[in-house]
Amino acid sequence: MEMLVKSRLVLVGLSLFLTACDTLSLQPLYLERNTTAEPAVLGSWKNSDGTTIWSVTETKPAVYSVVEEGKSGDRLEARLTRIGQTLFADFQPVAQQACQIPGHLFARVRVGGSKMQIAWVDFNWLARQTRSPSLTAHQFVVFGDDNNLVLTAPTAELRIYLEKVSGIPEAFEQDEIFQRVGPESNPR
Repeated sequence: MEMLVKSRLVLVGLSLFLTACDTLSLQPLYLERNTTAEPAVLGSWKNSDGTTIWSVTETKPAVYSVVEEGKSGDRLEARLTRIGQTLFADFQPVAQQACQIPGHLFARVRVGGSKMQIAWVDFNWLARQTRSPSLTAHQFVVFGDDNNLVLTAPTAELRIYLEKVSGIPEAFEQDEIFQRVGPESNPR
């Protein structure tokens, strides 16, 4: 009986997280030894339609705070890591809800000058790959009418898989383009 209650609490916690995100990974995309400091991401960034402004600061070496200014004020922690020649960000919410299982969301990052491009891993595409034996360990979790993909593979397997698909355009959502609107900053 106690195990059944614990299992339900885990599913409720996971469901709470999934209401905010389509898909997540239970494990990070990085190990502390392979995080990357990238000063070019620091500052304030506005997306191309002007609806989102991110303020990015470095809170500790190679650990970034990403705050969505305005409507939500959501705060994420991000760590950057290179897989092959591609720079990825691993995002995780800072504030955890009761019974919430921490999860990680991944995006490809390209930054140069006053432009930053974020391309989230397209988990709809990824979900269609579930018949492929090369897809990393995963589960589907039903919440409401949705069947959400949860990656359960360890970090090393996630990195190998993302390196394999990093050259496939369909594996990523369309780039979200951000323009720098504020100076680079680093208030440690």
